[in-house]
Amino acid sequence: MKRFLTIFKVPGVARDIVDRIVSKEEIELLEAVGSGSFTVRDASEALKKAGKEMSADKLNRLLRSAYRRGVIQLEDESFTKFRTGSFYGRLDVFATTENEAYRSLPPDIRKALDRWYFNAYLESLGEEPRPTVDRILTLKEALEKIDQADRQIWLNQCDCRSLTGDCGKPLGTCLTLRSGINTLAHRGWSRPLTKEQAKQVVRMANRAGLVQTANLNGMCNCCGDCCYLFRAQRARHSEGVWPRTDFIASFRKSRCIACGRCVKRCNFGAFTMGKDGISYDPGLCRGCGLCVETCPKAAITLKRRIQDGNGG
Repeated sequence: MKRFLTIFKVPGVARDIVDRIVSKEEIELLEAVGSGSFTVRDASEALKKAGKEMSADKLNRLLRSAYRRGVIQLEDESFTKFRTGSFYGRLDVFATTENEAYRSLPPDIRKALDRWYFNAYLESLGEEPRPTVDRILTLKEALEKIDQADRQIWLNQCDCRSLTGDCGKPLGTCLTLRSGINTLAHRGWSRPLTKEQAKQVVRMANRAGLVQTANLNGMCNCCGDCCYLFRAQRARHSEGVWPRTDFIASFRKSRCIACGRCVKRCNFGAFTMGKDGISYDPGLCRGCGLCVETCPKAAITLKRRIQDGNGG
C-alpha cells in the first residue's frame, strides 16, 4: 500500500479511507505499473511479475473501469496506452459520480478532503491577477452564450457542491463543451443536452439562486459558499477583477419596500436587512443580477462597471 500511496499522490487526510475510493484491483494495478505511461501489454506483464496475472478480457475490463472512474488516464483514443492518474483527479470523479458514497464518508474526513482539494486548486492558479478567463454572466448573457455554442453541450454534476455541498442547492448544473479524452463526457458520465435543455438548466439554476459563470469550455452555476471560483476569489482578494464582472447593481432605496428578496438572493451579502430597511454595499456586489430578477419594484438595476486598464 505504501508504494500505491506514493504513486497515486494520496494526501495524508485520505490515507485511512483511500480503500473506499479506489478498489483493491485498481491499487494492485497501479502498484504493478508504477508512475507514468504504460500500455496494455506493460500492464499485463507487470501484473504477472507481481503475481497478479489475469486474462486479457479481465485486464481490459479493469483498465476501462479504472479509466471511467478517473483512476487512470488515456493517452490515445485506441484504449491501448494509458497514464497513471492521481488522487486529485479520482476525488473529483468520485465526488461527482458517486456522491452517495462520498457522502457516506465521515463529515470530518469530507471537510479535510474539501480543504485539501481547494488548496490544491488555489495553488494551481498561480500569481496572475486573472489566472483564468472565467466571467460572471447575467441570466440574459448566459442564455445568449448557449445560443452561440458551436459544440455539443454536456451536463455534469457540480464538483464544488459535490465536494462541499452544505448549501442544499442543485447539483446537476454544470454545462461543459469538453468531450475529449479524460473528460467526464469521454469517461461516460455526462449527459448530452440540446441548447433548449441547457437553457432550462440555467433558468432552473437561476431560480434556485445560483450565479452564472462561464469560460471558453463551458458554464457553471455557482453558489457563494461551496463554489471554488468564489472561494478562491475571496482568498486572493480579487473581487471586481477575477472572475471578470462587467456589471454592478444600482440600488434606489426610495423604491424599496423592504421585502427582503434581494437579501435572500444575494450570495455575497451585498444586501442586508436592518432597522432602517435594506442596506446595500456595492463593494460586495459581483454584478450577477440575481437581485434584479426578483425585485418587485424595480428598485435594483444593473449598470456597467467603469473599465480599468485590465478590461475589468
